[in-house]
Amino acid sequence: MARMIPSTPRDFHDSKGEERVYHALRALPDSVTVIHSLRWLHPGNSRALTQKLGAQGEGDFVIFDPAQGVLVVEVKGGRVWCERGEWWQQNRKTGQKKPIDPEKQASDTLYRLRTEVLARVPEASRLLFAHAVWFPDGAVDRDDLPMNCHSDMTFDGESIARPLEVLGRCFAYWRRVLPGSKGGVDDATAEKVLSALAPTLSIVRSIRQTVDEREEQLIQLTREQARIIDFLDEQPHAAIIGAAGTGKTLLAIEKARRIASPDNPVLYLCYNALLRDHLRNNHGQPNVRYANVHELALEVTGRDGSLDDAAKRLVEHLMDDRPLDYAHVVIDEGQDFDTDWLEWLKYRFRDGTFYVFYDRHQAVQRQTETRWLDEIPCRLVLTRNCRNTEKIARSAYRIADLPQPSTLGVEGPAPRLHRAGSTAEAVEIAGRLVEAAIRAKTAPHEIAILTMETMGERSPWSLERIGGQRTTDAPAGNRVTVTTARRFKGLEGSLVVVVDADFAQAGDPDWRRRLYVAASRARHAVHIVTTTPESALAEPLRILSSTDKVRPTWRALARELRFSLTGGTDDPFHEPETR
Repeated sequence: MARMIPSTPRDFHDSKGEERVYHALRALPDSVTVIHSLRWLHPGNSRALTQKLGAQGEGDFVIFDPAQGVLVVEVKGGRVWCERGEWWQQNRKTGQKKPIDPEKQASDTLYRLRTEVLARVPEASRLLFAHAVWFPDGAVDRDDLPMNCHSDMTFDGESIARPLEVLGRCFAYWRRVLPGSKGGVDDATAEKVLSALAPTLSIVRSIRQTVDEREEQLIQLTREQARIIDFLDEQPHAAIIGAAGTGKTLLAIEKARRIASPDNPVLYLCYNALLRDHLRNNHGQPNVRYANVHELALEVTGRDGSLDDAAKRLVEHLMDDRPLDYAHVVIDEGQDFDTDWLEWLKYRFRDGTFYVFYDRHQAVQRQTETRWLDEIPCRLVLTRNCRNTEKIARSAYRIADLPQPSTLGVEGPAPRLHRAGSTAEAVEIAGRLVEAAIRAKTAPHEIAILTMETMGERSPWSLERIGGQRTTDAPAGNRVTVTTARRFKGLEGSLVVVVDADFAQAGDPDWRRRLYVAASRARHAVHIVTTTPESALAEPLRILSSTDKVRPTWRALARELRFSLTGGTDDPFHEPETR
């Protein structure tokens, strides 16, 4: 039985004739494919066409026999007749008659298909393309056929009983008329021709589309998160505590905007200079001054001496209750501030607003005591992640040994772990990830490569280019950021590649905090590149799993930290196949 496409037609356009032909063609050999009701569109002017086509059309049946060729058949059922060379058809229900041209309809489809197939399958250049007409509801007087309807290409009701015979005769006729076409094709070419006539494809999301959809969901979560700010309207002093990705900086920006006015300017303090610059460049607003604490110290107390001396003078300035140009203070990255700074800032702004946004697990600059928290009447805990995908958040929380809340981010791929045999190979892996991200339409400034170590002139990551893209040590337009995990704290990117991840240091709490900070910077994808040998994993796994019974392998480490273990770099934004 022939392969029928579709196997069960939705309808036959109210044509009993088409239905009879369909069932007759099912009796053809297994090697034959029959496509019913193949619609086509004309692509516009084409020199390959030998006649003018309409904008669109339809072939009632397209028959592909790899041994003989492609045959387009136009079916006209009901009462049909030819008068002075012109074909007519009468509607059985209404009695209305209309002119038809079945041979031209078949020919139009033939030329369109031939153009498309040969464009996709050039090796099928000698494949025979032919057409025929079929009048299944009567017998044809073959002695008086029009000149464009040869007897061998004109089928009727009697042909229903012997489709293989009449098709063979039709193909033979066209081989005589078109001697340049030898007829069939080999199996490999036949498969390509069939794919052109009846493609098999899956509609899948592009990488960019998937990332954009995740981004929209994260924006929605951020808007939901912003409602929490309303709770602070009646609380002039508060500490807002939350893990990485819970929206602390976004809430801090929004709160600063709400309380700022010409008469009540706001000082927005952070520790990280890169975060300060990012806020100035992207979130500038009237009556809000973004500064880091050392900059404020130099500004208030003078620029003589070291930064540490200036910071001490700032504390003295606050203790003496000397004037400042701000009515309110919003502090981001509170975990990196000295306890003295926080306590005296709280004292200095006792009559205004004092908000501290804080994550003790991101204290990568210093270990800060938290006794100042006990004196704050309002402490609000954020638990909903609005930056990372769920799997990134779960891995980051696991690295820091944080409890896993039930409200994490949107769906996305788990962090991927790449094993490199050398630093040079690690640089190569990072470069391939950058190239893949650029192919996925990711802007260079949305990519960050973060080293766990300090960077000097001799650092292997002090690169002018990586993956064909120019680099920068601070986020800038059209460049990939290459910097340390410490400096990038408070910032984020669509793709983050964490390098120099030496898991032999997993017993060091400071190292784990830096890895937590680095991994949690990623909105959509994080890749961790390590040169640690597998032989060095015994102690890290004992620490991470709290047991000596885990076999020290990369697979065990990946399972413990909820990473995907892969070396693939072709698609940085989707879950890789397990291997």
